[in-house]
Amino acid sequence: MNSGGRSMCTSSFIQNELINTFGHLIQSQIVRNVKKSIFYSVLADETTDIIQIEQFSLCVRYVEDQKFKIREDFLTFVPVYDVTGASLANTVLETLSVLGLDLKKMRGQGYDGAATMRGQFRGKLLSKKNYH
Repeated sequence: MNSGGRSMCTSSFIQNELINTFGHLIQSQIVRNVKKSIFYSVLADETTDIIQIEQFSLCVRYVEDQKFKIREDFLTFVPVYDVTGASLANTVLETLSVLGLDLKKMRGQGYDGAATMRGQFRGKLLSKKNYH
């Protein structure tokens, strides 16, 4: 207000702060919507970002309260340092818990060609017996 029009708020620090704040608000609203839903599914895909850090892209699919509209929303990127099936499964479970989502309401899992998650033993880590 006192800058006389010279302050544009375009520094990278301000821009990143705004992006992070809005991202957190959107993520919180998505989590609230999922919590209202009876059940949800998790969709996970492993990817590498521009600086070559392995990460999980986590999304949720759920039925929107009262509208009976199927929603599929992005939740978060999670860095992963161990790409074994066991570690990836633990990463999904921990992230959902940190976000406050009830693992007992998770009824589906989707992995875009992630063979490590579907492996003979590793894919069983996200079976019902592990989160009930």
